[in-house]
Amino acid sequence: MFEKVFIPYKGYWSSPFSRWQMSFQNINAIELGAQTAKKFFEIRGYTPDIIDGCILGMTVGQPSYLYANPWFCGLLGNGNISGPTLSQACATSATSIYIASLWVESGDYQNVLATATDRCSNGPHTVWPNPNGPGGEVISENWNMDNFNRDPNTGEAMLKTGENAALMFGGITKEESDAMAVRRYEQYLMALANDREFQKGYMIPVEVFLSKKKSILVETDEGVTPCTSEGLAPLKPVLPGGCISFGAQTHPADGNAGLMITTKEKAEELSKNKAITIQLLSYGFARTKKAHMPAAVPPAAESALKNAGISVKDLKAVKTHNPFSVNDIILGKTLNIPDSIFNNYGSSLIFGHPQGPTGARCTIELIEELVKIGGGYGLFAGCAAGDTAAALVVKVY
Repeated sequence: MFEKVFIPYKGYWSSPFSRWQMSFQNINAIELGAQTAKKFFEIRGYTPDIIDGCILGMTVGQPSYLYANPWFCGLLGNGNISGPTLSQACATSATSIYIASLWVESGDYQNVLATATDRCSNGPHTVWPNPNGPGGEVISENWNMDNFNRDPNTGEAMLKTGENAALMFGGITKEESDAMAVRRYEQYLMALANDREFQKGYMIPVEVFLSKKKSILVETDEGVTPCTSEGLAPLKPVLPGGCISFGAQTHPADGNAGLMITTKEKAEELSKNKAITIQLLSYGFARTKKAHMPAAVPPAAESALKNAGISVKDLKAVKTHNPFSVNDIILGKTLNIPDSIFNNYGSSLIFGHPQGPTGARCTIELIEELVKIGGGYGLFAGCAAGDTAAALVVKVY
């Protein structure tokens, strides 16, 4: 699919992900995203003027959302560029990277920043006038909770899509669900080994100002809950007769992440190790039957693999956005993914889900793992609201 699209080694970042209603809860996500991106540029020794385009992914409205991308670029320090503000639920990052890749492949842009930022904390509550309502009663919507609990296309909650998909693939037991959650937590602990050596390879600490004179430095993910067999066993499924407990699903979070999508020549120039080449090969997308969201991930992954001209046997690492443990059970069984390459160093099931930025962080961790093991092909795939999913394939030389 792509021949001219590359990513500089270390030309990417993620903030820590903070569980909602924790340290990032009162900061406008656009400002926090720009603050973190600016810090990334300083640490890497880049200047913002090297970027000639920007795609900003967001799914949860913030004050001054209308100006999101141009405001972000201005705060970053490059007021000469802008671009679209993109929202595609949990597929926002993958699609932002895809569109940035199209820009570079076409030759219209040389170095695009594909970034995403979101704050699930204190989500907006929208009110629409309704003069024809009883007594003029307004129409209202809580952006987060109302949409978590009901897809307007199906009338079902997101959690129900996980249970429906579990039944669709022959039935998944609570014991299988719990075991997958424990396994993903054990893999997340790999990223914390040796004083967080893996995470420090891409994660930018965030300074949070509590007042004019007081601030705290958030260096690690906040709100991660230890996951053990003993802890999960007593938890009942959230839905009667189901298999997914509160311990086997992700938590909403706040954070941001981004990557530079550029040409081969520019990637080599900006790379922190010119012996490492990172190429973006393809994108895939799929939509499945109504109210079966996790079932969209396998065909999206297969689409990306086909577009890259490879198969699962060629992969050295796989990362997923997995809001429910059943996501990975279904994907693993459908594509026969070896456990040894599947979500090492963590996934959103454990470190949380700020929606827009989640896929970008997973892709960054995928790249870092491929570099660590000496290169090869990697797949990112994840579901998204509306029974959809998106996927990317990268190769590290």
